[in-house]
Amino acid sequence: MNPRLDIQKVGIVGCGQMGSGYVQLCALKGYRVAVSEVDDIVLNKGLALIKSRLTEEVTQGQLSGADKDLALSRIKGTTNLQDFSGCDLVIEAATERMEVKKKVFADLDKVCPEDVILGTNTSVLSVLDIAMATTRPQNVVGIHMNPLMMPAAEIIRTIVTSDETVEVARTFGQSLDKICIIAPDIPGFIGNRLISPLLLSAIRMVEGNIASKEDIDTTFTTAFGWPMGPLAMADVIGLDTLLLGTKAMYEELREPQFVPPVILRKMVIAGWLGCKTGKGFYEYDR
Repeated sequence: MNPRLDIQKVGIVGCGQMGSGYVQLCALKGYRVAVSEVDDIVLNKGLALIKSRLTEEVTQGQLSGADKDLALSRIKGTTNLQDFSGCDLVIEAATERMEVKKKVFADLDKVCPEDVILGTNTSVLSVLDIAMATTRPQNVVGIHMNPLMMPAAEIIRTIVTSDETVEVARTFGQSLDKICIIAPDIPGFIGNRLISPLLLSAIRMVEGNIASKEDIDTTFTTAFGWPMGPLAMADVIGLDTLLLGTKAMYEELREPQFVPPVILRKMVIAGWLGCKTGKGFYEYDR
């Protein structure tokens, strides 16, 4: 069945760092949003983060109080995927593990009408593998972005994704003011296929005492004009997400440039995951 064209209500699976960003952006752009988490504690933490970020925008004069309240009124939290049955588009933003994503998509397939597009925000994993957990692989697409930070979105089409699904996903991305890039379903797609080896190389330089994290990041922000250096970027991405993603790319490609450095694995074991835990290569207020 062809995908639903009129997107008014969006479902987001996961209210963590990326999922909460999707919820916030979609609500600000006028979509009604349902967001799920595994339990009320995690859900309420994500919803509180959204409210805090919107309040900060009001304080800084970037958003009116009325627009903040209107955006929050459009958001409904849930711990039951059945609440996605009325959504026109659902995007999964769960942890970067294939078995988790396949289960989410298999469950969504049972709940959502067959003309509803199911999107994944995976940064490196095979969209086709995820799609084949459903009975509608032609209506499954990758929609990969950092909602609140990056102006671009990768729309990842598999060999079975329909042209109509790609076009709806592109139109949706553009409605969020994103520059949409159609990417192939290869490990890491375009962005992470290119940037991951550089991030790992920067980490290896710190690990080997070749250069300090400050000097590496300053080189990129001053000499290359990046908004942040690779080590700060790794903290924003989440060191656990970077580890899972690069391990997945190495398992698929067997290229040494994707082998995670030992220090990255140790930091993840220690719970130093970057911005979301308050400590990574740098320390952050939480």
